[in-house]
Amino acid sequence: MSSNKNQFDLRIVSQPFYPEMVSSGQALTELAEELTSFGLKIKVIASQPTILENSKIVPKQIDYKGIKIIRTWSTRFPKLSFLGKFINLLTFFISASFEILLHNRKVPLLLVTNPPYMTLIGWINNLLFGTKYGILLFDIMPEQAELLGIVKSNGIISKFWKKANQLCYIRASYAVVLSKDMYEGAISNANLIGHRMEVQCREKTKIIHVWSDDRIIKPKTKEQSKLTDKLNVNNKLVVQYSGNHGRFHDIESILKIVECFANDERVIFQFIGEGFKKKTVKQFKEEKNIKNIYIDTYVHKDELQDSLAMADIGIIAQLPLQERVCYPSKLLGIMSSGRPVFAICSPESEMAEMIINNDFGFVIRNGDTASGVKLINSILNDPSLLKQKGINAFRYLNENFTLRSAAEKYFELINKFK
Repeated sequence: MSSNKNQFDLRIVSQPFYPEMVSSGQALTELAEELTSFGLKIKVIASQPTILENSKIVPKQIDYKGIKIIRTWSTRFPKLSFLGKFINLLTFFISASFEILLHNRKVPLLLVTNPPYMTLIGWINNLLFGTKYGILLFDIMPEQAELLGIVKSNGIISKFWKKANQLCYIRASYAVVLSKDMYEGAISNANLIGHRMEVQCREKTKIIHVWSDDRIIKPKTKEQSKLTDKLNVNNKLVVQYSGNHGRFHDIESILKIVECFANDERVIFQFIGEGFKKKTVKQFKEEKNIKNIYIDTYVHKDELQDSLAMADIGIIAQLPLQERVCYPSKLLGIMSSGRPVFAICSPESEMAEMIINNDFGFVIRNGDTASGVKLINSILNDPSLLKQKGINAFRYLNENFTLRSAAEKYFELINKFK
């Protein structure tokens, strides 16, 4: 056991973290940076980068902006392989567990659901040493896996998983979800509905919306983006999908709309990022021989503002019912860049209602190609439809989704259970 066991105020456990500034790794890095400004001493336990192909090995220990980052050993198979991803997560879970059990045992934990069963180590530590821990639910499992057909609904694995969730949830000091829709998903996936501890677990479940790093990403005109001229898109309508191309994203609905504008020189559809369905986009472009699709990988965080600024409108696409199990962080990037949102999702979801009620974008149902085509044509005929919605998007973000306001809420929770 480390002799410096009281050196830290909080240990964050998440597979991706700085310098892997994509996916949840970017969000967690931003949060940790902001929490240090409140005076918290933070230790992060993470794995070697695996999200991007050919990611470089980084030092096992890094001191980054006052944050101590410990890299535990894990396999580094390609993330897009389901088996490879599973083995990477499992080996990280094992090595991270040893790090947690052997060092700083009394320091509270913030456990991120990446891997989704990481909360078990909080339960074990609490039983053995009374360690306090909180849970940050970026994804609600096993329901998300059930919706994607990875796990059989109400099968043995699902039932075991929900029981494990219940044990971890009951002993946790607090749990954080990203939306009202996810709140109910979290309670349901921990088998807490009707349970004697349901009321207590609901009370300690807090909704803290995901944030945008408004320290870096701010509105910028299309002409101010260096990429606008470089990619020759200044006189085109740029419809941009930027971020993770995951299994739970409705890339297929976007591509059906794209096909209706195949090779239309007035519009270009950009797919920027990585993920399981990136290959779907590439195959579609090649097989259909569509020229007005632009494909690129994740951009560095320092270049993200420039990338978002070349867009006229940003797309979000969630498969049905995914609003219960995850929240699209790319929404905040679009809003922070002062661009309107084009959401393909359930109109009954919290996100859709927020977009419509605050007039900062458009919402269509999954698979509603006709409405998507009508919308794009309307914008092509009258680009002024976008300006005020973009202004509204940035205003709403500043009022509700800043990094500082999110960090203040996390700090209040963490400080309560230090």
